[in-house]
Amino acid sequence: MLRKLGALIGVFMVCVPAYAQPLRNDALFTHGKFTEVKLTGLTVRLGEPVEVTSQIGWRMIWPHYDTWSFVHLTPMMARFPGGELIVTYALDPDTQANPVFISGFQISKDGGEHWGLRYSVVMQHIPMIFIQQPGDSLMALPSDLMEQTPGDDRNLRGPLWRFEQGGKRVVMEPDGLRVLGWPWPVKVDRGPQPEPNWHCSLVFTGDAIKLGGELLATAYWQRKGEKLFQDGLLASKDDGHTWRYYSTIASPADILPQRDWKQRAFEGADETSLIRLADGSLMAVFRVGSGQKWHLRRAYSNDNGRTWTKPDVLPAFSVEPKLRRIANGTIVLATGRPGIDLWFSTDPRGRAWQSINIVAYHNRQISDPNERISFFQIKPAAYLSDNARWQTSSYTGLVQVAPNRLLLVYDRDPEHSPSGPDDLSRVFVLPIEVQRK
Repeated sequence: MLRKLGALIGVFMVCVPAYAQPLRNDALFTHGKFTEVKLTGLTVRLGEPVEVTSQIGWRMIWPHYDTWSFVHLTPMMARFPGGELIVTYALDPDTQANPVFISGFQISKDGGEHWGLRYSVVMQHIPMIFIQQPGDSLMALPSDLMEQTPGDDRNLRGPLWRFEQGGKRVVMEPDGLRVLGWPWPVKVDRGPQPEPNWHCSLVFTGDAIKLGGELLATAYWQRKGEKLFQDGLLASKDDGHTWRYYSTIASPADILPQRDWKQRAFEGADETSLIRLADGSLMAVFRVGSGQKWHLRRAYSNDNGRTWTKPDVLPAFSVEPKLRRIANGTIVLATGRPGIDLWFSTDPRGRAWQSINIVAYHNRQISDPNERISFFQIKPAAYLSDNARWQTSSYTGLVQVAPNRLLLVYDRDPEHSPSGPDDLSRVFVLPIEVQRK
């Protein structure tokens, strides 16, 4: 029987703050220009974008790849138990053909109004899962894993990070995370790194919950010899060090009949976000492709993630969804590509949705054209469902910093070689307040 929320379950969502902790600095919500957007049953107040970082891209030319770095920043944000914030973003090209995988992080100690130095020490490209821990700390699960030994495609390893004391201390435990006894061989992506460092197509990204003494985390994977992904949950009983298969949320067959699998840009089920609903059930939302035609899918679980309903289709599209259920019960979803949209549902099951175009709002707030997120066309490519592009990866992070107050992190980047010295890649955070009528 599904257990109700409470101390026995000890639900602990990634990036969700403990409400007993005071907001360290609410300046972003008490000064500056706010715009009110009236939705059915809601008033959403949007503040002014705050720049976290900016930098011009640089070109990498070597035999295997020719591209611009600091493009597709894929930003992520999490909140420490004490209120400090961390933002991570990629510093390498968006390809497995990199000679090195590296992301940077920055810390804010005043609620997101100001950000500290960048430290380029995170050996990952895809956003990691952050889990709050005692001592004002965050544990970060690596998104990119390697085989435990070359040729062992069922037992995987990766580094485990702890950002301690609100980000004052960073500890990396080499091979601190292991996935053991995976039911299927996973695909391994060859690259220019030493073979033991080749990445496996089993990726931790999204969210985690705590269920009793067990951690559950979202991931997606690609079986050896297959081209499409499926997503699901892994479980750890030793505080995130050892993980095993727990359940499958969706496979390609749950999304489309096999005759349609060769559709342009269809990926299967991959990037996933997870929340617990008011009735105690779980709701997972996940990506199935890239482009406006590829709407997110959603599934429910009434037995703590062991089994899942057949996915339905959401109006939102298309990559790296970020779900949060905030203090007043509203469900908030950030996603996009093309563009960035914020979606809201006042229904406890998330059946009906309303949206705000964040790119349009950002561009109204910004006077400098080099900071705006512009639209452009690209050449057709086999992996794309359309050729429309905005200057953003459309990856976002969403954190509730106080009851019904959120920060959204997103990026602006050229998405191609910079047009000049002022065409910078940038990361922003946006304050948002959601009031129910």
